[in-house]
Amino acid sequence: MRIAISGASGRMGRMLIEAVLARPELTLAAALDHAGSSHLGEDAGAFLGKATGVQLGSDLAALKDCDCLIDFTRPEGTLAHVQLAYSIR
Repeated sequence: MRIAISGASGRMGRMLIEAVLARPELTLAAALDHAGSSHLGEDAGAFLGKATGVQLGSDLAALKDCDCLIDFTRPEGTLAHVQLAYSIR
């Protein structure tokens, strides 16, 4: 299953990335953060010392290639993600 994590540079987002990377049946497909994040462009596993090949980004278009979105953002971010997920389902 291809997983996207929104809020990926936060404490819970990092825990979720670590959990996804620990499960062989899951693939980290996207790691999203807000457009002003200083972590954009970093490898999503850099905090673990692991290269994932997934860069932290803010482009929601990355969600169209994912099976599941785990959202740990603020309410306004969550609402935008729900609307987008509903439109591409």
